[in-house]
Amino acid sequence: MTIHEYSPFFNEHTALEIKLRESARWVDRLVLCEADHTYSHVPKAASFAAFRARQPAMEQLAAKVDYRWLEAAGLFRPVPPQQIYYDPTRHGRDGFDRWYWELLGGNAAYHNEAVQRSHATRCLAGQVEDEDIVILSDLDEVLDSRHADRIVEETRKRGVITVKLHYSVFYLNLFTASNHGMPDFSYRVYVMTGRFFKTLPFTPDYLRKRGIEGGFLNEIHCLEEPAGFHHSWLDHQRTALDKLKAFEANVADRSIIDRGYIDRCLQDRRLHYLDARLYIDDGKPFLGALQEMDTAGLWATEPAA
Repeated sequence: MTIHEYSPFFNEHTALEIKLRESARWVDRLVLCEADHTYSHVPKAASFAAFRARQPAMEQLAAKVDYRWLEAAGLFRPVPPQQIYYDPTRHGRDGFDRWYWELLGGNAAYHNEAVQRSHATRCLAGQVEDEDIVILSDLDEVLDSRHADRIVEETRKRGVITVKLHYSVFYLNLFTASNHGMPDFSYRVYVMTGRFFKTLPFTPDYLRKRGIEGGFLNEIHCLEEPAGFHHSWLDHQRTALDKLKAFEANVADRSIIDRGYIDRCLQDRRLHYLDARLYIDDGKPFLGALQEMDTAGLWATEPAA
């Protein structure tokens, strides 16, 4: 049995180090797919090579990475003058197919994101056996290796499962009180047998997007306890603005594409685009990988009274 994990990659070097260290405890092969353009169709340089150059101590773990460079020409679409945008008040699982295809057709950034995420089927084609395990995740979604046996057991029993994740923003211990879509950041990460993956009747992006809207609530089992962390925008002073710009064409409100927006979220302890309260919690069962790395500057503290 081989455990494969596929994740699109942008420039999240701190999240990548956490993912590599935690995944090395139970995942055999981490497929990273990096594109030569952002989702907003802006050319970008390869970032994984820079990570390896700056992290020579990670070379042994990086050897587990199956790195794929995706050339966007002919696959990604440039952003047109007029786009349609996702509206959380109008969209949902009822009529999901209609709005999903409308969004992919009318918003280039969503289309480009779907292309890179769904490239998993090409990257893994011919390399997955029926008895293998396949994990589809984003880079900053890290499954906790302490749950590995349970995850594999449930996946073998059911064919496919999803998990709940603790969702932090900007810092390892700064969590959101709510999130868009299914609760506890569930129905985003999927673990499946190789047999299920090879017969998946739709793209990995469709699986994720429909899951977020609750479209698989009755079809795909979700583990009861959280089984990992979504550490979003870690090392935010260096990476968050670039990531926001990469997604710029996804959103109608350009006011959030600004370093001041990040500062306001931290000052107000609120993730404004979700209207979600942020809170510090140092008592969660943080990933074991954090004990192996320098996490200075990655922990939020309460402001002085």
